[in-house]
Amino acid sequence: MDIELALIVDILLLISSLWLILQVSKPSIFNPSLWWVALHAYTVTSRLIALNRGAESLAVIGIRDARELVNAAIASDVSLLAVVAGTILISSRTYRVVESVSARNSGIRLSPRVGQIISILCLTIGTCALIEFGYFAIGARARGIDVSAINIGQFEDSSYPITIAGFAVQGALIQCALRGFNRWTVSLLLILLALTAFNLPRSSAVLAILMAFLIYQTRSSQHTLPLRWTMGLVLLGLVWFVFKPIVGGVIAGKDLRTVSTDVQDYIETSGDTKGSIDTQFFDMQATYMAAADEAGRRFYGATTLPLFYLPIPRFVWPDKPRQNDAALELSTESRQIAQVGMVPTLSGESYINFGWMGCAVIPFLYILGMQIACRRVSSYDITSAARWVYLIMLISMLQIFRDGLNSLVLFPLVAYLPLLGWGVISRLLTRGRRTKNISICCAVHAVNQRPS
Repeated sequence: MDIELALIVDILLLISSLWLILQVSKPSIFNPSLWWVALHAYTVTSRLIALNRGAESLAVIGIRDARELVNAAIASDVSLLAVVAGTILISSRTYRVVESVSARNSGIRLSPRVGQIISILCLTIGTCALIEFGYFAIGARARGIDVSAINIGQFEDSSYPITIAGFAVQGALIQCALRGFNRWTVSLLLILLALTAFNLPRSSAVLAILMAFLIYQTRSSQHTLPLRWTMGLVLLGLVWFVFKPIVGGVIAGKDLRTVSTDVQDYIETSGDTKGSIDTQFFDMQATYMAAADEAGRRFYGATTLPLFYLPIPRFVWPDKPRQNDAALELSTESRQIAQVGMVPTLSGESYINFGWMGCAVIPFLYILGMQIACRRVSSYDITSAARWVYLIMLISMLQIFRDGLNSLVLFPLVAYLPLLGWGVISRLLTRGRRTKNISICCAVHAVNQRPS
């Protein structure tokens, strides 16, 4: 099979998969299977179209043969078919069971008091970390300007300050969930989004915008994508594409004319046959798979081991293994996987762990869990703890699709810990009150049953 045939097969499968998913599930923006189809179209199908039109992989990615790209296309298509299979299975077998479970859990609500406390902590501590340890502070130090008045010792050499800096915008998201999108909350959200966009990786702001969109749609009880939001998301995509050279220029202290030139050069570079690293996630998946085949290596789930020792700071454990041990092992002089920071995608990581079977089984199990969760919370509003946690998991899907299984834990439990904490704590408090009420009722009943 060549690239042209791979593209034809992929387009046919993409259209068929979309049709089948819409036949058995709701055409909702909260439907995880539709998110997978959209991510596949952006990452795989669009890239195959570009390759057929003469685009080339960057030399640093290390693609040696078109067959490597074809294998990646097959792996991605297998994963897409597994997602369709999982969606059909849930639709045919578990819908009634899930609905009955939903009815029993509908009383668990988010605690406004807990939300306010978490929001205030995020807005104060997170914003401080955002200003003191973000990209602007790093760029200023590089120019000999020390803007950090806080000394946190060896913790500054860890990822904790940047992680905490990402909490700031989450404080605003909680306020939007509590109070709605009024003038005050929207202003707060926009200010923190701007600070986040210029001080943290682009994904931090983009995912926060998507979370705000899902909160707004949930509060409005809307499951479709209005035209104004469609146009807004398209504009967001264009801004995201050129944002890297803009932020880089601002941080480096360049003037407006130089930044404008950098943006123009970036667009021209991305549009030529070589393209840009931001459009070649599919190529990275291909080189991961090819490198594993060349080494005769299967990791059998070892790529998830960093989750167990990630919370330990490196200054406490200097010899702590790197998170990208698999990438380091597969890196060669021609395939600089770890050095470039390539991502495997979930399909590629499934392949290097378990081969072709993994490309089907892991996405199947993942979408199975997401579909069950989606059906459980489909009728809940924004005050539901279960609905809130599901929105976080849905946002996490972007990271999981691109980076692999580790993001299934890392993103909710680390990057979005305040939002997840609100849902979990509210759920625990509600259960605690229920248990206490049941105990009181049982005690009263026992007293009433005593013989007089």
